[in-house]
Formats: sequence, structure tokens, C-alpha cells
Amino acid sequence: MIATPQARASAYFPFIHFLENIGASFERFLDKELVTAIAREDHETLIPVHLAHAFLDKGAQLAGLSDFGFVVGEHARVAALGAFGRSLLRSLTLHDALGKLRSSFALYSSAERIWWYRSDGKIYICHAYVRKTGAGSRHGQQCALLLLRDLVRLAAGPNWQPKEVLSINPLLDAAPMTEVFDGAEVRHSKFCGFAFPQEFMTLSYRFQDDAARCCEFDPKNFEASAPATDFVGSIRQVIAALMKQGKCELSQVANAIGIKPRTLQRRLSQAHEEYSEVLASLRLETAFRLMNDPGRRLIDIAYELGYADPSNFTRAFRGWTGVTPSQFRQLRKEGERIRLPRDLTCSCREMTRRVRGGRV
Repeated sequence: MIATPQARASAYFPFIHFLENIGASFERFLDKELVTAIAREDHETLIPVHLAHAFLDKGAQLAGLSDFGFVVGEHARVAALGAFGRSLLRSLTLHDALGKLRSSFALYSSAERIWWYRSDGKIYICHAYVRKTGAGSRHGQQCALLLLRDLVRLAAGPNWQPKEVLSINPLLDAAPMTEVFDGAEVRHSKFCGFAFPQEFMTLSYRFQDDAARCCEFDPKNFEASAPATDFVGSIRQVIAALMKQGKCELSQVANAIGIKPRTLQRRLSQAHEEYSEVLASLRLETAFRLMNDPGRRLIDIAYELGYADPSNFTRAFRGWTGVTPSQFRQLRKEGERIRLPRDLTCSCREMTRRVRGGRV
């Protein structure tokens, strides 16, 4: 079963910043799309691409821009792409950067592909989405092309422009592409992209932002938070993103990934899972992790787990573990002197199954 396509929140920050700068009243769409609220929590958070592209479509309408992605992309920079952008800035040459792009891009987005190939003394760098996700995908692809141009410019110079651009639909793209890429020839292709001279590959990265380049990059944490490659794992990640906004009902998660609730239930069932179990397991794991921080108030933890009423968190936690959250914290604090209940040592999955069976 195919995983739900997701991308890091930093991919959409250029659009959010643009809408904020022009004073667009996009906040009223948060109840449906949630992209800005999720992205503000953490730039490395994964966002379902169906949800994100719906946001881009609405943003284009609010801004009154048919080529929203090109307008935003003119000001977008690789340095703004969170941890992944910082890793690219640490490259020695353009060839080194493209090697990282090829090997690590799946850790940044599972919704799209970026690749490059040689032909007639030129390098063609291409972009494509792995699945159709609605009208907003065109704006996302436009911005992606300009970010790839920025990647090349870090070696070739800040004013470099390609002379040849590839388009899936040149009848639609010819005018805006010719303008954005300063008169470049627009050719029809199965994919979007552009060409640059092969000799650029050996150019060193001389034009990057030194401050951004020196920012810390933890490859282990970045890899650990990558988009899941299995369906259930990707659903857990979607729930985790929506949970902090209190939007973790089955219907809300299904809407975020662009399928019907019954379809989501059926696919989980095919993977021998139930939505209530997946949600309970994720909430319990997250609760354990958050309660390890003594500075976090229990009421705040309850809200982060998607509970509108903290008393519901207390009730659920007691059902999972046999103790209240405050009792659990006390037991952890006195762990060397008090033996934890057996319920606290079993796996989260076992615990949630026992809850469903009424054995806790």
C-alpha cells in the first residue's frame, strides 16, 4: 500500500510569508487546510501534500495570481529550506550539491522527484510530482523550479539564467517561463526542468550565505523524521501533524490526505490496523515523551495530544496505564524506589489493544 505523500513545512513557508506580506486574509481557511498553523509549530513538520496544494490553490486565488509559484519563487532561497537547505549549503561544488539532492531528497519530500542527467554537454535537472494533487501542484512546481535555479546560482552566480527550459504544457507556461527565465527557450517535455552547461558541475559554492551555511545540521535527526515509506507510518505522521491543532478525528485526517473516511478505514484494515488504535498508540507514545520534560504542564500536554478538555486526557491516560498523568510523573520521579506498574512497561501497541478489549 502506497504511503501518503508528504513534504516538510519549510517548503511552504515562502508562500506563507508572501501572503502575510501582502496582507491576504488567508487565516479563515485554517480550519480546512491548517497549513500555516502546522508549519508555524515546526519548520521540519511533515505536511500532507494534498492539504498543502489545496492551500496553494487558495493562496493563488487570494493573491489574484495565476502564476503564484513563480511570483513567490523569485524570492525563495535554498537557505530557507530548513535542515535540508542547510545541508545543501555545506556542499563544496555544484556536483556535490546535486549528489546530496539525488541521495537525500526523499528525506525532505516523498511527494516529488528531482533528478538530473547529461545530454549534449548540458545537464538537465527535472522535477515531477509522484501523484496528482490538484491545481495547487502547478504553483508548487513553479516555486520548485526557481529553487533549483537558486541551487545552480550558488555556484554560477546570482544573476545566472538558463537558456533552455522544459515544460509539460508549453502553451500554458511559455509566457510566464520566458519572463521569469529572461527569454529562455521553452521546450515541450514529459517533465519540468531546465538545462545548464556541464562545466558548471565543478564550480565551487562561493555565493552562499555564510551565516546559513554555518548553521548546525544533524543528519541523524533529519533522517529519523523523514516521510514514512509505508501507509500506516505515513498516517501516523499525518495524525501527529494535525493532532496539535485538535484536528485528529478520522474524517479530518481523511480530508487532509484527500480520501474518504471509509477509504481510510478500509486501507488501515487491509494493513491490520484500526484508526482508534493508531491514534491511541500515537497519543500514548507522545504523552510519554512529553512528560519526560518536567517543565511541561499536563494541561499543555493534553492540548498537544488533541484533547479539547484536559480531563479527557486524564481519563484516557488512566485507561492506558492504570494511573493518572500526575501519578505517572510521580512514579517516574521515584522510579528507583517504587516499581512501576506492569501496565507501564508493556508496549504502546499492546496497551492500546488491551484498552480496546477492556482488559485495562
